[in-house]
Amino acid sequence: MICSLRCFSERSPHKVIPNPSQGGFSAQERQLALKTQNGEFCWILLKLGQKEHLEMLRKGLLYMNTLDYFNKLEEDLARSDQYEGTDSILQPQHIKSFVIETKVPGFEFHRVNPQELCGPIRVGRFATSACNLFCMVSINEPIVGPIFPKCREWFGDHFVLFTDVPAFLDRVATAARTQRLNAEGRLVEYYDESEYSGQTGRFRKRNRFAYQREFRVIVEPGLDGPRSFEIGDLSDITSEVTPLSLADDVMKFTPEDAIAAGLTWD
Repeated sequence: MICSLRCFSERSPHKVIPNPSQGGFSAQERQLALKTQNGEFCWILLKLGQKEHLEMLRKGLLYMNTLDYFNKLEEDLARSDQYEGTDSILQPQHIKSFVIETKVPGFEFHRVNPQELCGPIRVGRFATSACNLFCMVSINEPIVGPIFPKCREWFGDHFVLFTDVPAFLDRVATAARTQRLNAEGRLVEYYDESEYSGQTGRFRKRNRFAYQREFRVIVEPGLDGPRSFEIGDLSDITSEVTPLSLADDVMKFTPEDAIAAGLTWD
């Protein structure tokens, strides 16, 4: 390992909105977590990005783009997602009848054959997109092979490892309360984009992004543009900024390493 770690455990509420009743792990997150010798669920967080941005992060500055930014982002396969900000989707095969009310005299209603739709119907509200987010990579099970395979698209060429995740999330929560903001952190769930119909929201993404194992922190009310969220110096709970190309040289997350650290998994 690059340094000693304190994993993100269940005793540290992962919903950092200051509401104790919202703490704890969801059933889905319990299934995707390492377990300590005491039976606590945990995982490890890393932030990927450009070196200069990660140096600023270690000084306590979280640069948070809007959710809408990623919806409109082009030519960035790792981050661009036109489904960001969507509240729900409905697949054509799950639609029995689809009628558009045009309010045009003589053409008030237009019936569409659901099988002629080129993709799912997406429903989104402005309120869902009205937030800023900070995205990280989670490690919730041992990794066999490269940690960041070159065959995948990654967002940045350097990384920082959070060596004390509970302390990091506590500082996010404290800064949010001080600045009168709401903040929430959660593991992203991934769904089959060709079969799933239902709610999506801020913490569900298509399974084409599942390899990123994303954990994101949402802050609201959102700004129209990026938010520079100051939470205080993080140099004591983060690793040095390290090139992504050296990840396999300085970190080990193999099954053997997890067992040696006293961790188990499903």
